[in-house]
Amino acid sequence: MKSKMLILGIVLIVCGVVFSLLNTGNLPYPTYILIAGVAVVGVYILTNLREMAKRSTMYGLNAILMSVFMVAILVVVYLIAQNRDKTWDLSVTGKYALDNQTASILDNLQTKVNILLFYPTLNRSSGEFEAVKTLLDEYARRNEKVTYQLLDASENYETALKYQALLNSPMEPTLITEVDVNGQPFREKAKGLKQEDISNAIKKVTHREAVTAYFLVGHNERKLESEGPTGLAHLKNFLSEENINANPLRLGAAAEIPPDADIVALIGPEEDLTETEIASLKRFVLSGGSLLVALDPGMCPNTAAALKDFGVEVGDNVVIEMAVGATSLEDLLRGNMTARPSQTVGIDKFDPSHEITKDLGNSSVTLIEARTINRIPSPPEGITLTILAESKGGNLQGTGLPYSWAEADPKSLSSETATAENIFDSSRDKAGPVALVVAADLDLAKVPDGKPDIQNPNRHGKVIIAGDSDFLTNGGMSGKRGGSISRGQLDFALNIFNWLTGQVDLITIREREADNTSVILTADQKALVRNLLVVLIPFILIPGVGILVGLYRRLRYV
Repeated sequence: MKSKMLILGIVLIVCGVVFSLLNTGNLPYPTYILIAGVAVVGVYILTNLREMAKRSTMYGLNAILMSVFMVAILVVVYLIAQNRDKTWDLSVTGKYALDNQTASILDNLQTKVNILLFYPTLNRSSGEFEAVKTLLDEYARRNEKVTYQLLDASENYETALKYQALLNSPMEPTLITEVDVNGQPFREKAKGLKQEDISNAIKKVTHREAVTAYFLVGHNERKLESEGPTGLAHLKNFLSEENINANPLRLGAAAEIPPDADIVALIGPEEDLTETEIASLKRFVLSGGSLLVALDPGMCPNTAAALKDFGVEVGDNVVIEMAVGATSLEDLLRGNMTARPSQTVGIDKFDPSHEITKDLGNSSVTLIEARTINRIPSPPEGITLTILAESKGGNLQGTGLPYSWAEADPKSLSSETATAENIFDSSRDKAGPVALVVAADLDLAKVPDGKPDIQNPNRHGKVIIAGDSDFLTNGGMSGKRGGSISRGQLDFALNIFNWLTGQVDLITIREREADNTSVILTADQKALVRNLLVVLIPFILIPGVGILVGLYRRLRYV
């Protein structure tokens, strides 16, 4: 009977602890059960003091008390953890963590955002649902202004009716972001359920004022709608995700820039702009507009000369970089490497402090057939110039030739006998590093002929001048394998446009594609692993350890 009292007390204590952990309604009953259990155990101890004095009983009681203390410690740790919400992503690729762009968007969020995830209940056991739910938990944890709801279109019929224009079919998941502005709801449907899709939807719905960018046409520029290698269709699509609407613009005889223009882009023209068009672009910038000019080598000398008014000198040259590699498979196997001049130039250095490039230090960006862009010695007052990107400096070991240089005689490259030794001329060519992209920030209150915005006196005119247009094209953005998008090229291009629009909070590195962390084994390695797990451990290692233990014990007690 007495032992049953002890068992009853322990059971009551355990039940009280469990019910306390599961209690979500702040009911007092779990506490009552816990007190009752402690009381029963206390009565048992008081009525069995003589029995408790026995050594065996003390050992048993000590074990019970240690177990109770251990449970108490775990309960305290659990309660502390409940109030200290912290997670760690220990994966190699960081695939469970929020990327830099998402973190930037959430940290700068000033508006409450409600996320509605319509996901069929029947499919919620899938890995996709668990992944997106975990992701939404991270969003809400990062910023309390973000909330989310899990809905089923068939079960939450009335709610689904309000969003029916945005919903996919009933069995397909749909994610919608929503904000309320003065009682008016604004909604944005995410393209998918990946982190990049959700972040873009949040960004669009919280940046309701769309930016308008006009791409000039009429001078054989890169075509905005073209999906060919030299077109800008990829850029246009990605700009749309940044809430930047890209449209073609033919200036015409009057050369009037539309009043809704935030950015004007001149990408790869083959013909010079007229004086009227150039003057119109200058007035646009001096009134607080933003201009992007990407000029390929040898093109548009008059347009290039006009950019001196912004403190920039466009070089009449071609940038060369020494490419080191094998000319044949035989040379590759023997390790015979040769250096040859190439017009494909990799950006070696980004400005570490400018908003566009400060996070691009580890990115790979390549320009094809670029010209130099330099700051003039005495730029106009009120203009701040920053060299965003440079080619590699120093000399190639064992050759005495620079890694890169600005070739003043581009025609010499077309010669069949052209080599680095007979092309580079130190008396006329400038050895690297050479500037490739420059940013100009115009303080309209100080720059000559500037027209400050009375309603927005802090607004500046902005100009980006690049010595190449290929990095903005479909072909320039594509990676080497399978036409995938090069993240470095894309980051650089979109950061430029976001800086021109003044959205510096959106300038950061976009979501990286997950690295492949699979272990690929050869046939011999597979055989080794199989023999280790199937033969060595079960049939040799474990019996061997048993035999050694048996021999040790026999010898010890002989």
